[in-house]
Amino acid sequence: MGGHLFHFPRLARADYLNREGQVRAVLDDLLPATPAGPQWFIPHFHADKPDFGDLDVLIGQDALTVPFLTEFRARLGITQTRRVKGIESHDFGGFQVDLMATPPAELRTRFEFMSWGDLGNILGRMMRPLGMKWGESGLLYVYRRPDEAHYLRTYTVSLTIDDVLRAAGLDAAHWHAGFTDEADMFGWAAGASRFSPRPYLAPEGDFGRRILERPGLHRFAEYLERAGWVAPTEREPNQPPEVLLELFPDSGLRAFLDAEATAAERDRVRRSKFSGRLVMALRPELSGKTLGAFMQAFTARPDFWEWVDAATPAEIETRIQAQVAPLDSPV
Repeated sequence: MGGHLFHFPRLARADYLNREGQVRAVLDDLLPATPAGPQWFIPHFHADKPDFGDLDVLIGQDALTVPFLTEFRARLGITQTRRVKGIESHDFGGFQVDLMATPPAELRTRFEFMSWGDLGNILGRMMRPLGMKWGESGLLYVYRRPDEAHYLRTYTVSLTIDDVLRAAGLDAAHWHAGFTDEADMFGWAAGASRFSPRPYLAPEGDFGRRILERPGLHRFAEYLERAGWVAPTEREPNQPPEVLLELFPDSGLRAFLDAEATAAERDRVRRSKFSGRLVMALRPELSGKTLGAFMQAFTARPDFWEWVDAATPAEIETRIQAQVAPLDSPV
């Protein structure tokens, strides 16, 4: 939230660390780690960050109970709280503390994605030529059917930052050890084997707008310019799935791709046997809302597509011709 909700001034580093220490002590006491793992995280920040607009705390949404919030506020002397889109923002003596409700399954991945400023966005951009995206829900493979523009499915390849860094060609130990400053992080990220400066030095589309909107990405672009990077004339090529299968042999991605290929062929056969175009050819008296009502009634049975799978084209055509138009139809 950047402290904008309460319009507080930014807090100097030493004062911030004192406040963070108090918040950590309360959270350690009220929400200790369980056998399933931590119940909360505070994203990492650079060792030289001079001041802070707020303190973000990711908390498993199941832990954000009324008793917890009551005790949390009492121990820190908080008297002013606002809730906006699942974020409990607290006035901690003139400094904003945001408790961000997070699905337990996404707690660690969201922490890793949000750590180190805009590094999560930089890493996410490296994943795109691999057909993946890195975000708060983990490392996802994005599947699209070549012949169906609106068909999209995602598959979770990994939930750990280490796998993301391995795919990018980066040293995970450096991420875990931390960065002395933003320039240290920028140099490390630019050294990835899958890094391309083109999205930053020749920005396009949504990512170009994101660079303008996010100061950290804008500073990264300026860093690359100062370091003498030049944008390639061509976009980084999309990699075939075989590259991912080699990177993540135990992810289950092969089974997912095989299942999607089977489903695509099944749907292709189904469309060849039944479609709105076939209905219009056999029942030219139907159109507009009447056609829509007919289609809805004709396909209403829960096992409709299984019936299409088993039926012959002649059987399907016979049923279409025999089907009575809906009673509220003008036909």
